[in-house]
Amino acid sequence: AIASMLDDMHGFQLIMNFLIMPLFFLSGALFPLSSAPDLLRTASMLDPLTYGVNGLRFLLTGHSDIDFTFCLIVLSAFTAVFISLAIYLFNRIEE
Repeated sequence: AIASMLDDMHGFQLIMNFLIMPLFFLSGALFPLSSAPDLLRTASMLDPLTYGVNGLRFLLTGHSDIDFTFCLIVLSAFTAVFISLAIYLFNRIEE
C-alpha cells in the first residue's frame, strides 16, 4: 500500500526502514514484554509483529504471553485491513 504512493524505490526503502525497525523492536522478539515498562508494553499491543512473535513462540516452546488463538485473530484482522487498503490504493493508481 505504501509503495503505491511513492515514485521511486529509494523512497520506499527509506520508509520501510523507518517502519520495520520500530515495529521489530516493539514486537518482543529481542526482550520479554513482561519485563518492559507499561508504556512500552501498551505500544507493543498496537504492533502486529508482537502477535506474530508470540504465535511463533507458542508454536516453538508451548508458552506465550498472549493467547495463541487471539494472536491468530489479530493477525488475520491486520492482514484483512492492510490487504484491503493495498487493493484500494493500487486500484486508485490505475484510474
